[in-house]
Amino acid sequence: MNNKERRKGPRQIDPMNNLIMSGVIVLLVLGLGACSSGPSGLQSGSNANRAGTKASSTPAATPAAANTKTQSVPAALMNAGEYGENIYDYAKANDWKKAGDKIAALKEATKKVRPDVKNQPARVDRLEADVAALDRAVTAKDRQAATLAANQITHDVAEMTAAYKVIVPVEVVLLDYYGRELEIWAEAKDTSKLQATAREMRKTWDVVRSSIEAKNPAVAKKFEGLVAQVEAAKAPADYAKVAKPVLDEVDNLEKVFE
Repeated sequence: MNNKERRKGPRQIDPMNNLIMSGVIVLLVLGLGACSSGPSGLQSGSNANRAGTKASSTPAATPAAANTKTQSVPAALMNAGEYGENIYDYAKANDWKKAGDKIAALKEATKKVRPDVKNQPARVDRLEADVAALDRAVTAKDRQAATLAANQITHDVAEMTAAYKVIVPVEVVLLDYYGRELEIWAEAKDTSKLQATAREMRKTWDVVRSSIEAKNPAVAKKFEGLVAQVEAAKAPADYAKVAKPVLDEVDNLEKVFE
């Protein structure tokens, strides 16, 4: 039994053999170290350096500009749009007293637009220029120039509000603008302007139509019919006939989103 127990114990190794084995291990370690510093090792290191250089030389993704669509439309901008519509109605009715009073309010609102609206300096410039043109037209009691300038302010404001979080899509506001353009150019009997307005109305309507169809198919169908009438119009009188129904129905488009 004792002999069997001895055989189960640790195996005895000769000291000389131990020394030889140690030397072999050292040689193997040195050899592996040499291999790692050879051509393949350099290539791996070079690739790592290139990857590091590429990462550091590529600029980090530039943070997106502040998403203003999470912000509400500045009050001054909303007021400017509303006053522009008011003045359109007053000029159309030749009520120059009320138009003049509202011009003063529009000017005050416009002064606040520049500090309130960020990153749209060119559009603010255009709005200010259109307000000045409207002021001159109202002072001169020039009905066509006043209605055109007042309606242009609606367009300016619509473009600027596109950068903000809005309830009613900007395209619906633009359809209102095009409805008034139909009134203006039908009265002026300018067929080419009317045809251009019809084309722009179609493009704008096509952008927003699907979202309105999803909310109220009947309203969308009715407005589609009106746009088709505008496209089929031939004479200024035809455009004039459909202009008011278009403007009335835009009100229903707005209600869809309220």
